[in-house]
Amino acid sequence: MKKVAILSGGGSTSEREVSLRSGQTVFEALRVQMECELFELEEDCLPRDLDSEKSVVFPLIHGEFGEDGQLQRLLEWAGFSFAGSDSRASRICMNKSETKVIAQRLGILTAKFCTYSGQDFEELWAFAGGPFVVKPNDRGSSVGVTRVYEAEDFLRREGDWAQGNWIVEPYLTGREITVGILDGHALPVIEICPRDGFYDYAHKYTMGATEYLVPAPITEFEIRNVQAISEQIFQTCGCRDFGRLDFILNNQGKFNFLEINTSPGMIATSLLPKAAAAMGIDFSTLCRRIVDFAFERDRIGKLESAVVSVIQ
Repeated sequence: MKKVAILSGGGSTSEREVSLRSGQTVFEALRVQMECELFELEEDCLPRDLDSEKSVVFPLIHGEFGEDGQLQRLLEWAGFSFAGSDSRASRICMNKSETKVIAQRLGILTAKFCTYSGQDFEELWAFAGGPFVVKPNDRGSSVGVTRVYEAEDFLRREGDWAQGNWIVEPYLTGREITVGILDGHALPVIEICPRDGFYDYAHKYTMGATEYLVPAPITEFEIRNVQAISEQIFQTCGCRDFGRLDFILNNQGKFNFLEINTSPGMIATSLLPKAAAAMGIDFSTLCRRIVDFAFERDRIGKLESAVVSVIQ
């Protein structure tokens, strides 16, 4: 049996720390079950001593390179079997505007949006019809998300948005809902309740800053509805194995799709492990199930190669 190579770190300064914590946590859970090795990448490239004949891969690099399809493409080129979505699905889902277009085509409710390209405050305010949110269009983990209530808020931060790829959408009021996916099936729904009302990067990764209600205290109809929507988006985007989707539940009982995460965090405050635990899947079992996707892919690949060899 091949060993498991866990990849963490990478060159993303904004999400490197979380990736290292995820990698260490998963390594500790898996090392008692199988042979595994933890790699802490310093740069955005594969480790030189990583061998596709000896290892399957559990990538846990967040943000740029790790979630935008670059890492997955390198793994595919090098012949690795790995857990998580492939390069195409990863690239699509890292781009919030592209993913929202897919949701719209499915008839799923999502807030109107525009990409930021130097508009002044009046233009953005008129577009949104009031307060709006500016966030990176191609990053994860709530990095750089900003609520804009007044012109002063915008002008104070305008320089921060002069470079990069940003998306603007109306600030939606309602309850924050997230749905984990495992093997294409929705896990119990979680409501996110930040203690001061805004689920930003600090609230996501600071212990005690946010309360998580699982299962979410919403109706059974709402649970089934958002789970079905999540599975549909996950499948249509070509995702596989595991992921997480975020929504706002408005006062009319409608779910507004926000974004999809193909490489959710795997630490104590992470949402996917919380959802799995709510249906009796402990953290070690969750990690093993995710790794087993890579092992199964490796097994199928060997069988296909054997069949080709016989035919030839």
